[in-house]
Amino acid sequence: MADPEQPPFWNVPNTLTVARLALAVVVFALIAYEFYFLALIVFGVAAVTDALDGYFARLLNQSTALGRQLDPLVDKVIVSGGYIYLLTISETGLRPWMVTTIIVRELLIQGLRSHLEGQGQAFGAKTAGKVKTTLQCLSISAILFCLSVRPQPLWLIARDVLTWLAVGLTLYSGLGYVAAALPRLRGQVPSSLV
Repeated sequence: MADPEQPPFWNVPNTLTVARLALAVVVFALIAYEFYFLALIVFGVAAVTDALDGYFARLLNQSTALGRQLDPLVDKVIVSGGYIYLLTISETGLRPWMVTTIIVRELLIQGLRSHLEGQGQAFGAKTAGKVKTTLQCLSISAILFCLSVRPQPLWLIARDVLTWLAVGLTLYSGLGYVAAALPRLRGQVPSSLV
């Protein structure tokens, strides 16, 4: 019998999150073997599960501290891994500093989230972080699409604009998370925020 204080791991949102992790491995393999269109389709399915796990967590009241850490962690795995695999391909418009910026930000914020959640302080995703993830997914999708077809110049421009926006919002949202975390790390959190 499950402890009422400890919600079960295998609820609907966590199952969707774990499924997204498995889909990430498939995406990486498809990129490695140059099946870019299939990678785009699987990546799209993974992005849908990202929207659904949050929806079901709220709908079924199955939000948990573990889920609040696991969901963004899996997002970071698929996004960071996707960018790393795509960086090895010359026609993507990516630069090493862009991918490094994204990965460093993701690791830093995940570390802050894990630390604060471990102290019993909820530190879930903020609006800028959610928009950032959406832009990163659109950027990766645009790159995969352009690799799948003979891209028109406007498509390449759109791909590059999405990538630059993703990098910019990655930096902006990362600074926002750090600003929100600093008072908590110093123990200066208003009681209304805990």
